[in-house]
Amino acid sequence: GGFASLPRDVLISILCRSPASDHKSLSHACKAFRATIDSDAYKGERASSGWAEVSTHLLSGEELYDEHYPNGPEDVSLSDCDVGEDATEEQRDIALLFKKARKKNEEIRDFGYYSDLGQLDQDYGYCDITVNVQVDDKCCGYITLVLLPRGTNHNYPFHDATDAHSGEMQSVGWTLCDSVGRLKVRSIKDAELISGEAGKGGFLLIKAVRISEAYHQMDCTNIVTEAVRLALSDPKLEGKWTMVTAISDYEVYMTKEEVECQRKSRSDRVNATEKERTKQRFWECALLDTKTLLRMGFRQIPETVSEKQSPYWLFALPSFLKDPIKSFEEVDRAPLIEPPDLPPQAVGVDGELLEIVKEKSNSMRQIQDMVNSINFELDEEKQTNSDEFSGLEQQIAETRILIDAGKPSHVSDRTWRQMVAGVERSEEILTINRAAIEENIRIRRDRIRNMIDTKMPDLVEEFKAQVTALVRKGGSIRKSFAIHCCSRLRITQFIDFLIDMVPPEERAQALCSLDACGITPLHCVV
Repeated sequence: GGFASLPRDVLISILCRSPASDHKSLSHACKAFRATIDSDAYKGERASSGWAEVSTHLLSGEELYDEHYPNGPEDVSLSDCDVGEDATEEQRDIALLFKKARKKNEEIRDFGYYSDLGQLDQDYGYCDITVNVQVDDKCCGYITLVLLPRGTNHNYPFHDATDAHSGEMQSVGWTLCDSVGRLKVRSIKDAELISGEAGKGGFLLIKAVRISEAYHQMDCTNIVTEAVRLALSDPKLEGKWTMVTAISDYEVYMTKEEVECQRKSRSDRVNATEKERTKQRFWECALLDTKTLLRMGFRQIPETVSEKQSPYWLFALPSFLKDPIKSFEEVDRAPLIEPPDLPPQAVGVDGELLEIVKEKSNSMRQIQDMVNSINFELDEEKQTNSDEFSGLEQQIAETRILIDAGKPSHVSDRTWRQMVAGVERSEEILTINRAAIEENIRIRRDRIRNMIDTKMPDLVEEFKAQVTALVRKGGSIRKSFAIHCCSRLRITQFIDFLIDMVPPEERAQALCSLDACGITPLHCVV
C-alpha cells in the first residue's frame, strides 16, 4: 500500500526529486523503492529532469598506478634484514606491506611515469589524464584528456610530441598549431582576450567521453555536458591549459547495439536501407555531441569545416567556461557552420594531371627527406667526433703543459724521451684521424650534392614536360588542384612553374580557390 502501490511512472516522478544521499535509505524501505531507484528508467528521469547529482574525480598518478598494478609492485619479498627470525606471521605481513609501499613510492618517483595529473610521458612531458564520472554517488563512466605543455617561450617540440602520442593527436596538432605550438587558426586567435594567450601554455584535447547509456536515454545531453564541464574545471587543471579542443564523437551517444550496427554496416552483407539508417544515426549522435560541447561554451572552428563527411570540430578558452551552461534549446536554435559548396574531384585530363603532380611531388619529397636525413646524420656524426676529439685534445694539452715545464729530476732521460715521443705521436695520430673523418664526411656530402645536381634537375624537367603535355590536351592547373598538391608537400621547385602555366586572369583564383577538401593552397603550406 501507500507509495509502493503507485504506478511506476508516478513513483519515478516522486522519487527522482530525492537527494542522492537518501537513495540508500529509500532502497532499504521496500522492494518497490529499491527496484525503482535501480532501474534505468529512474536514472533517465533523473538525468532529463536535472535532479541527478554529477561529480568528477581526476585520477592521480598514484591512483593510476594502483589500477595498473592492483597487487602492488612485483618481485617484492622479505629478506632476513627486514624482519627478525622470531617475527609472527602478522608482523611479516605488515613488513611486506611497508616494503611494497616503499617500492611503489620509489617507482613513482624515480621512473617518473606518473604525476598528479595522471600518466606522464618522459620524452615530451605530455599527460594522459583520466577523469572518473559519478552520478548520484555511483561511478558511471570516464573522460580521457591529453595535455601538452607548450610552455611560454615557444621552444616546445609540439609536432614531435603529437607525432609521438597518436595519429589523432598528430592530426589535431598539425592542423591547429605550428611546430612549436603557436596557433595557425585565425578564428581561435580572434577569440583571445589577450593576444597570443592561447598559443602558449597547456594544449588540451578531449580524447574520449564514455558514460553509461542509462544517463543519456532519449538523447539527453545533461549529464555529459555537466560531467565534461566539471572535468575541465577540475582544480588540478586550473592554470594548466590555455586552449581545449574536441572533435565531435558519435560514440558518446550511440548505444552498444548501434555501435555494433555501425561496424557491421561497413560490410556488403548489410542492405542499403539498414546502411542508410545507421548512417543517419551516426550523424545524429555526432550532432548531439557537438551541441553538448556548445552547451558548455565551446565554439566551432570555421577553418576546419570542409567535407560533409567530416565531424564538427570545436574549441574553448578558459574564459568561455565561466558562463552558465546553456540549455539544449538555446544551442539547438543556433545554426551550425556547415561545409561550403566545394568543387568536384579532378577527373579526366585534370585527374591525370593531378596524378602526375602527386607522383612527381612525392618523388621530390622523398629525395629531399633523404637528403635532409643524411645531412642530419652527418651533422650528428661530426658533432660526436668533435666532442671525442676535444676530450683527447684536452688530455694531450694537459700532458704537453707538463712536458713544457721540463723534465722532473726523478724521471730518467729514457723515460722522458718516451713520454715526449708518445705525446708527439698522439698529436700526430689525432691530426691524421681528424683529417680522415672530415674527408670522409666531405666525400659523403659531395655524393649528396651530386645526387641533387643530377636527380633533381632530371625530375624537374620530366615534370615540366609531362605537365605541359597534359595542359595542351586541355588539362587545367586550377581545376586539377595541382598547386594545392605541391603546396601541401612544399615542393617549391614545382610551384613557380605551375603558377606560370595558369592563364594570368586565373592566377588569383587558382591561389585562393578551395579544393575538394575545402583547403586553399596557402592553408596547405601552413
